[in-house]
Amino acid sequence: MIFRLSSFFCMALLGNALADTTNWSGTSQISFDGTSTLHDWGGKVATKPFATIVTTDAAGNPTRVEASVTVEVAKMNTAEAKRDENMLKAMQATAHPLITGIIDAPFSAIRQGDAAPSTLPLKLTLLGKTQTITGRLSQWKQQSDKATFDLDFDLSLKKSDVKVPSVLLFTRVGDTIKVHASVSLKRNPS
Repeated sequence: MIFRLSSFFCMALLGNALADTTNWSGTSQISFDGTSTLHDWGGKVATKPFATIVTTDAAGNPTRVEASVTVEVAKMNTAEAKRDENMLKAMQATAHPLITGIIDAPFSAIRQGDAAPSTLPLKLTLLGKTQTITGRLSQWKQQSDKATFDLDFDLSLKKSDVKVPSVLLFTRVGDTIKVHASVSLKRNPS
């Protein structure tokens, strides 16, 4: 019995010793689209460069993905100065200058079987409030040390506590913002 327990612990330690992490550098271009009573509108912003850590098991299979992605609210741009000014006020850019997305998920939550990744759970902090979002992955491509994919999710202004005032008493912004991110990752040299 003692031999079996010590063998188990040795194998567990050896398995952990053989597990590995790889670091990837990431960038993302984000577009966001909304509606209002007069017309649809949209904008763009780039994330700050970010690091992604992929943990693999002894066989080299990914087991966990971790990343922290940050967007500077002041750099969000709708290509219309007055709308940008109103957006920064609604987003309380001075008090909450950053939007953060935290990814810390087992690979099984991202990839089902042999299929390409299809979902990505993340915790999004906006206006100091954190909410759980599940993004839809598409266009997954990996070649050697590079990977790219698109991530889409809907964001409710009401659930995010973003209060957009009406303009001229009748123009109102719709509650749902469609967010699209084009993500590029590159494995860092060991």
